[in-house]
Amino acid sequence: MWLKLLERLFGWSTKSIKPTSRRVIDANSLMQILRARFREGVIYLSDSKLYLMCNRADIETFLKQDDTNKMGYVAEQRDCDDFSYRLMGQFSIPDWSALAFGIVWTNLHALNIIVTEDDKVLFIEPQTDDIIENLEDWMGSTIRFIMM
Repeated sequence: MWLKLLERLFGWSTKSIKPTSRRVIDANSLMQILRARFREGVIYLSDSKLYLMCNRADIETFLKQDDTNKMGYVAEQRDCDDFSYRLMGQFSIPDWSALAFGIVWTNLHALNIIVTEDDKVLFIEPQTDDIIENLEDWMGSTIRFIMM
């Protein structure tokens, strides 16, 4: 029922794409990867057991079918945190919800974060769908909080 509603609301079929990654790690290993990259800030992993590592090509395919980046920006109503929450929600569907995918807040901005099959930490700017390795200056310099 929910999948059919998603298909009608967003104009794409969740059946047509599924993650190809099969690499699963436990929460402790994921925490070690994140903590090695981000020594400061709070990291919260909502699932205590296993995470499916992200395949970058899968993420790019999913983003092409998602329209979060097409929402209009409205300061204080539909801004960076709203885009980030929505994109995380879009990934919270069967087959995709176990991904090492989350939200990160810096001292200036909110965006999404993934950990790939090769343990690389990448950021997703949900307002543009850009996938980047490092924060740009305007995005802030201090990681305050990560939630996956």
